Amino acid sequence: MSQKKLNRFKYIEAFSAVMSTGSVSAAALRLGVSQPAVSQLIKKFENAVGVPLFIRKNGVIYPTARAENLRDDVEDLLNQLDKIQMQLNFGGAKTMSSVRFSASISLTNEVLPNLLHEMHKQKPKTSFYVSSLPRVSMIRAILEGSVDFALTNRALGHSSIICRHLMAAKEVCVMPITHPLAKKSKLKLKDLNNQKILMTSRTDPSYDYHRELLHKNGVRYQKLLESPMTSMSLSMVDSFNALSINNALMAELVCSRDPCLTWRCLDGVDRSTDFFLCMPPWLSESSTESLVADSFYQSLDEVINKLDLNGLLLRVKNGISKNNSA
Repeated sequence: MSQKKLNRFKYIEAFSAVMSTGSVSAAALRLGVSQPAVSQLIKKFENAVGVPLFIRKNGVIYPTARAENLRDDVEDLLNQLDKIQMQLNFGGAKTMSSVRFSASISLTNEVLPNLLHEMHKQKPKTSFYVSSLPRVSMIRAILEGSVDFALTNRALGHSSIICRHLMAAKEVCVMPITHPLAKKSKLKLKDLNNQKILMTSRTDPSYDYHRELLHKNGVRYQKLLESPMTSMSLSMVDSFNALSINNALMAELVCSRDPCLTWRCLDGVDRSTDFFLCMPPWLSESSTESLVADSFYQSLDEVINKLDLNGLLLRVKNGISKNNSA
């Protein structure tokens, strides 16, 4: 009985390899077995499910509609087996074959693409799954095992979630390059008097900080927009000819690709935005966690160097925190 169950997994691995590579020979190379062995496994798998899964024509193999329907379920099953193996080898050196990320919309748009590109360069056979979830759903997804890593600006306060503090970026003022304040090399809070300002959402801790800071310094301003999405707010700066106080990392990423925008250091603003990599305990100190963290820094190397020169960035090495403490 146990041997029969073991063979089932071999069938599934062979099926997945053929589906992803597109040929029996390539699948055999990936699995490290002979081509006839893969063909035999596929044939036995077809006998087990009772229908053809592939059509062979002129030496080429084509998946049937039934095979296409099975593809996602098989991939999910193999991914779960990878996760189980990683948990059994807690802290081991093996890197997962697929990695599932979650992040806010802004971090998904601005940070994850380059991070995943860097990971792909180092591990080209690794596949990625990305979702954007609110904070509460992100915590639940990690606890339930549907997300491996979350990239977030606030540590996820749960005793069963490990959070690595990656860096902290000080806040700067973003503006259109044609704005009168862009002529200054550095701004003071009083420079923001009587300006149009785009604010973060009221649910963001920075909202009250900014409002109280401006009020304390006697700055009168016109609030044009509230949004929890940093990238969306920054994209409206030029259209509204307005200002936005935002973290230097996001500001530089957006301004570097948009020639209509620029940013300036802002004296009197002491607040920084944190960046955390959150994960379940069994992924902490694994080679996959190291790959993700290293890729984060490598993908932002040019930006980090620029912000370092301006004293706007704190890079944290080996910053592990639990229960929402950095």
